[in-house]
Amino acid sequence: QAVMAVNTFVQDSRDPNPLVRALAVRTMSCIRVQKVVDHIADPLMYSLQDSDPYVRKTAAIAVAKLYDCSPDVVEARGFLDKLKEMLSDSNPMVIANAVAALTDISARSAVNHLILDSATLHKLFLAVNECSEWGQIFILDALVGYEPRTGDEAREIAERALPRLQHSNAAVVLASIKLVMKCLQYFESQHDAGLFCS
Repeated sequence: QAVMAVNTFVQDSRDPNPLVRALAVRTMSCIRVQKVVDHIADPLMYSLQDSDPYVRKTAAIAVAKLYDCSPDVVEARGFLDKLKEMLSDSNPMVIANAVAALTDISARSAVNHLILDSATLHKLFLAVNECSEWGQIFILDALVGYEPRTGDEAREIAERALPRLQHSNAAVVLASIKLVMKCLQYFESQHDAGLFCS
């Protein structure tokens, strides 16, 4: 019966309406039955490449749910690589959901799948300016994992996080404080860190 139900959702994942496609992906990802994983994998990969950003962002979170049920399928079918590609998506909410999915998957495995470089760092800072509070928190938390190469780079990261200290959402403020505190460790002297904080 589960396979028959999934076949209906697979058909809906190709519907012309993006809301129907996203709902089909979300519903399929909630079916935690091992027998249907193979039926879900192909439409989920297709949805990660959908033309509509709402479908892509929904599919990114669905990958994390699929990993919970079947990590081998996620690793073998290239879902992790696709999520990493989505860090360069044109839509900030897709980027935020890709960060959230990679963070969640990394927490469940022994491997950090969200490895940041300076190019990705720049893209994440552009996305954080345009996404929801929830997305900002995930992105700022992920940026804490980045190791600045120089004191100047640490200062630049801290300066880019400063505007979030005045945000109305306390969780965004706390995530920003965590990022700034991490960067202060890389300043060339305590004097420079003190001047930055004053």
